Amino acid sequence: MTRLLTIISIVLLSCYTPLQAQKKANFTNLKQQLPLDPSVITGKLDNGLTYYIKENSRPQDKAELRLVINAGSILEDEDQRGLAHFVEHMAFNGTTSFQKNELIDYLQSIGVEFGADLNAHTGFDETVYKLTVPTDDQKIFDTSMQILKDWAGAITFSNEEIDNERGVVAEELRARSGAGSRMYDESIPVITNNARYAKRLPIGSLDVILNSDYEAMKRFYRDWYRPDLMALVLVGDFNAKKAEAQVKSLFSDLEVSQNPKTRTVYTIETATEPVAKVITDKETQNTTVAFYYKKEHEKTLSFEDYKTSLLESLYSGMLRERFNELTQDKDAPFLSASAGIGFFLGNKDSYFLRANLKDDQILKGIEAVIAESERAKRFGFTETELERYKAKVLQNAVLFKTEADKIPNRIYVEALIDNFTFEDPVVSEDFRYNFYKEILPTITLNEVNAVAQTWVATSDVAIIVNAPEQDLAKLPKEAKLLDILKNAEGLNLKPYVDDMANVALMKNKPQPGKLTATSYNDKVDVTTWEFANGVTVIVKPTTFQNDMIAVRGFRPGGSSVAPDNMYVSAREAGRIVSESGVNSISNIQLQKLNMGRDVKVTPYINYYDELISASSNREDLERMFQMIHLYFTAPNKDANIFGSHKEQLISLYKGADDNPGSYFEKVIAQTMMNNHLRAVPLEVDQIEAELNIDEVYDFYIERFSNANEFTFIFAGNFDPDQIKELSTRYLASLPSNLDEGSNWRDIGLRRVTGKIKKTVNKGIDDKAQVAMRYTGTLDYSPEKLKKLNLLAKVLKIRLTEELREEMGGVYGVRVSGFTTDRPYDWYRMDIRFTCAPENVEVLKDKVFEEIAAIKKNGVSQENVDKIKEAELSNTEEFLNYDSFWIAKIKEAYELGRDYDSFLNYKEDISAIDSDYFKDAAKIYFDETNYAEFVLLPEE
Repeated sequence: MTRLLTIISIVLLSCYTPLQAQKKANFTNLKQQLPLDPSVITGKLDNGLTYYIKENSRPQDKAELRLVINAGSILEDEDQRGLAHFVEHMAFNGTTSFQKNELIDYLQSIGVEFGADLNAHTGFDETVYKLTVPTDDQKIFDTSMQILKDWAGAITFSNEEIDNERGVVAEELRARSGAGSRMYDESIPVITNNARYAKRLPIGSLDVILNSDYEAMKRFYRDWYRPDLMALVLVGDFNAKKAEAQVKSLFSDLEVSQNPKTRTVYTIETATEPVAKVITDKETQNTTVAFYYKKEHEKTLSFEDYKTSLLESLYSGMLRERFNELTQDKDAPFLSASAGIGFFLGNKDSYFLRANLKDDQILKGIEAVIAESERAKRFGFTETELERYKAKVLQNAVLFKTEADKIPNRIYVEALIDNFTFEDPVVSEDFRYNFYKEILPTITLNEVNAVAQTWVATSDVAIIVNAPEQDLAKLPKEAKLLDILKNAEGLNLKPYVDDMANVALMKNKPQPGKLTATSYNDKVDVTTWEFANGVTVIVKPTTFQNDMIAVRGFRPGGSSVAPDNMYVSAREAGRIVSESGVNSISNIQLQKLNMGRDVKVTPYINYYDELISASSNREDLERMFQMIHLYFTAPNKDANIFGSHKEQLISLYKGADDNPGSYFEKVIAQTMMNNHLRAVPLEVDQIEAELNIDEVYDFYIERFSNANEFTFIFAGNFDPDQIKELSTRYLASLPSNLDEGSNWRDIGLRRVTGKIKKTVNKGIDDKAQVAMRYTGTLDYSPEKLKKLNLLAKVLKIRLTEELREEMGGVYGVRVSGFTTDRPYDWYRMDIRFTCAPENVEVLKDKVFEEIAAIKKNGVSQENVDKIKEAELSNTEEFLNYDSFWIAKIKEAYELGRDYDSFLNYKEDISAIDSDYFKDAAKIYFDETNYAEFVLLPEE
């Protein structure tokens, strides 16, 4: 299901391979087999293990290593339900080369962070072990490869460690419990036609997790962890030929099973008629509908298959565009809707329709979803829609072709995993671009429209409605849902009209403004221009990407300057106007005008700033500047968009108190922020009464009609002279009043002081959520923010070791540190975990114990080194991203620091020692300002 839910188009499914110099393919013969990306070295050892190896230097000196097992929960025997996933846990609890905890300790000592860089997942049909490691030390890389080999065949499965891990796995099941999981569990027998998948959910059975025989787990490992069902996927900054030789040397002696168990491919039977299920839960907020039209999965192996996938992408993509257009109408009967075609599960593909429904138009919304699908099937799409979407698809291919050597390792890795597990194609970016360039112009509207005949005619359809239990009386019966589907062909429908006016984004360019000052920082290659209208532009040219430019505009102010009686309108003003279009061009028309272009501009208004976020390539750079200019000078006031946004916002908060997690967060916010108007979740009646279109538009105009003191930071692969020229024309010409400055207003947000303990009883699941929060004041600086973050990281290491590994009381612990100087200098340390209600007190006590130990003794040198290695590794990687430079330049600009002030990071990291954490703990774990919140089940 995960792959289905993330499919946007076949472009995104298979666009993750690099540009290679290769002979241009002949696309006239569609019977040819698709070529594997030639930059990928692949092979199979004599024992059956498959490998994929690819050199890629994004990021530098790092590699993504994966061990993929073609086995998951679907293969479990009845006494093994949940043990495929349990085996994954045991891989981190001892192998022949690493005793309990040694593996994680070693990896953390080289900068690998548990969770982010070291993880695994188990699905129905696959298990994947994930490891991100440095490659600038051959010994470390060699050890990392040995870890993969140990996972493949040398997990020790100590009975003691199995018993120790039972609690952790049970806590993972507990943490995932809730309305979403309950409704999914009810839906999967329906959507899979009661296939084996419905009885083999990866999380498994709690009884098996807690009470299974040791032998049952070891049997699963023996049966399915064997080289003929394995693949190694290695992508990173290394020598691929050398890595291949290492794979052959290290993994060839993995033993072949003498009597291998047949790897059964379980199937989902084809239903002879549609089925429907209405599922309710007292803790869910929203009503949704999903239609799954299923048919046999077809592999994409040939050029012709690739074209078929492209046709399906065009069809479903244009249908999504129509849904998007509908949801921008305040009178639309649903809040959002989407469609797609792709892999479903097992042996099935699916054409799906999904919608988030308005609770007062549930039936009408469901009917509208089917009507739009039927409209596309009956009348097809228009030539103008098709040409626009072809341009969008081709632009995506151009983007990945252009950025082929800048694409992160993890994207390539996922594509190669899918090639092994699902036989998804992995072609080069060059091939993809050339295929699209040659084939797209030949695709006719009739070919695309014919996709509906393949998909919408099937009888194997499942309909799922999820809804709050309290709305049961409003819901259609299952028979009614089937009638809606059955009667679709008889609906009285009209063809879609592509309302695309012949409009230009900007007919008349503004006259250039005046540049008044220029400065240059040669240490970081940053240029600053100051213009006569009070606008400042800061540029940092980079080569981190080949043709991508990022922009961040900002000025202090934000919704804080609005009076309390305008707060709701002020907080939503940026979002609503950003959805309303510019220059009398509706947002729908603007999206159509920009389709096939790589450009995006979004204005924001947060608590204390008004902001512009924008991006483009060099070709569309001037268009990006024009859009920025128009969001200042010609924003639209669109009553339709306002009404739609208001309904979306009401839906977001309606019924929130029925959800235990949402209600718990509300109680925390109300308590910690003294129930301040601007710090607690909105209420439905508050939105209905206080969100006003005139106030929204007027406040936006107030904040953006005067550009004085706005600063824009550009980072990317560009010519600074071109940025200067465009800035002079489009930013320096923005209207301004130099006599009116801008600053944020202190609206009185203050954290509660003293000791507070609150217990909330809400929800039916047998689980507790614990939030432990320390707050206080300080003199803000980036260095103190870093210290808080690192203190949180080291405490998380200790709490993971104690609460999870030693006590088996939690699945995970979240620890975070934060500080800011707005509206005053304050900090927060937050510790959170989910556990059994009966374990709350003992786990809290252990947290206090670990905090006290850091205050008294600091932290071990081993943990100091782990933090330092991870921090150094992360910083050196972040230095190669435009977004990081923009954030650091913005920080320095606002604090009046030199732009290069953060480049002494190596010295700062080197200075970290045990006392660094000891002193920080004494300051920031202030017991006089401690708040504790516990969520328990309803009594």
